[in-house]
Amino acid sequence: MSGQDPTTPSPETGARSVRVPRQARSRRTRDAVLEASIQCFEAQGFDETTTAMIAAKAGVAVGTVYQYFRDKREILLELLDRSVGEQANVVIRFLDPASWQGGDPRVAVRSLIEAVFEVQKIQPGIQRILWERYFKDEDFQRPFEVMRARVREAIEVFAAAADAQEGLRELDWEHASLVIVNAVQWNATYAFLHGSRDEIKAIATNTADMVTRYIFRDRAD
Repeated sequence: MSGQDPTTPSPETGARSVRVPRQARSRRTRDAVLEASIQCFEAQGFDETTTAMIAAKAGVAVGTVYQYFRDKREILLELLDRSVGEQANVVIRFLDPASWQGGDPRVAVRSLIEAVFEVQKIQPGIQRILWERYFKDEDFQRPFEVMRARVREAIEVFAAAADAQEGLRELDWEHASLVIVNAVQWNATYAFLHGSRDEIKAIATNTADMVTRYIFRDRAD
């Protein structure tokens, strides 16, 4: 497009290619469009939001929005990439043996699950929209699947290190990791879509109990 700042591919959580401007000013404009989109999607919902609304909120011309994104769907996909990437990074940091070795891996698991539930509090309206799209559009499924793959790999690394220190149950970790990811993710998502503050806390506690009982041997064994 004429006048558009050159772009370079950015790291991805899925197969989609993201155009990131090289110039600092253009990156700031692009970030302003994304932030305006979040505010519009949260306030109006995805279907009711228009690119004109986003442009007005960002303080730019509509044509400027189209310099960076084809449409509002592409904006939402970018927000999804960021969201699942941040969630995966939180989980992987907690699971990294360097962050908990020398301590109790059971505590690390509980802290991790609490963190996963906390992440759901960030922009709950956007979280709701993203999950709605997940069931309607396969492009919204890919980033979640890539995130799951990253987290499952981190769980298997955690399991190997924790087993040497604490002793875990004999599990098929290739599939146990999938069970754990699905249980925690869906419980956290359901809690924040439907639960009260007290229910969210209770679901987080019970999810942590379930996972620790599933993977760790009873200390009385």
